[in-house]
Amino acid sequence: MKILSPVDRVEEVDELVKAGADELYCGVLTKDWAYRTVSVNRRHEKQASFETFEELETCVKIAHSYGIPVFLTLNEHYCTAFDFPIVLGYAEKARELQVDAFIVTDLSLILALREKGVEIHISTGGTTFNSECAMFYRSLGAKRIILPRHLTVNEIRQIVENVPEIKMEVFILNSKCPNIDGFCTFHHGLTEVVEEEEKKNYRNACMLPYEISADCPKESVVWERQHIWRIAHMDERPCGACALIDFIEMGVASVKIVGRGNTLSKKVMDIQFIKTAIDFLKESPTKREFTEKARKLYQETYGWPCRIYMCYYPYTGEYGIRDLPLSA
Repeated sequence: MKILSPVDRVEEVDELVKAGADELYCGVLTKDWAYRTVSVNRRHEKQASFETFEELETCVKIAHSYGIPVFLTLNEHYCTAFDFPIVLGYAEKARELQVDAFIVTDLSLILALREKGVEIHISTGGTTFNSECAMFYRSLGAKRIILPRHLTVNEIRQIVENVPEIKMEVFILNSKCPNIDGFCTFHHGLTEVVEEEEKKNYRNACMLPYEISADCPKESVVWERQHIWRIAHMDERPCGACALIDFIEMGVASVKIVGRGNTLSKKVMDIQFIKTAIDFLKESPTKREFTEKARKLYQETYGWPCRIYMCYYPYTGEYGIRDLPLSA
């Protein structure tokens, strides 16, 4: 199973590979895109993408010298008729620079890139909720699917087993978004609030706490949504490492570390954490032994204990919630 790491700067490539990254993914956001209301890769922040294709070219050359592939994000959910030829131009430039694959959401872009004979990975924005959807993307020529982060371990297992002809990729660290990415129309880092102490928690529009009220015949029902973000941020080290033992057993191709725009030290820390956990699996531990090891390693790495509300995959078949005692 591969470890897929983000990369944003040329000088990061060597360090990420040395830390244990098997694959790299990145974005390019050139100045000619800066005035647009949407991003070509769902990141507006400059630090989250290369700023020139020259930087991308150097990144690819260094990575390929290690035998490491580089995937480019072109994963904005929808391409307008105005943007479409520009996005295709991005893809053509990247193809000339020998980028290994493109991470894509928009169906029209998928079809256009298929005609160019490039390798296509379906973004989590493609909302692959089940095997039928996975087979649909396979019919379009996709070689890999990045599964949505809200799927359970058992749901992922069913898709992997039912569609073995296509590689599956899952999230493993950072940004435990409570919503369905493929239905999202927000962008990262655009929301500001008045209260200084709340800026950390409500940085994104989708994380603003709100209430839904419904008038019923006998009573008014009120639900409070996303209240957890009052005490924690979705980027405060969410983790799915305990599920690595399941993912390797079922044949998941790659685990994806979220973090375009993170510091190099954070990227290296994340890679080393996941690599150490995967290496421990070579000793054939029981599920209980691996879970205990993963939690201990998590606390040693990040400085706080495993928290159920920050677990990517809190449920796993007969074992129930992962923070309960597990049988071997």
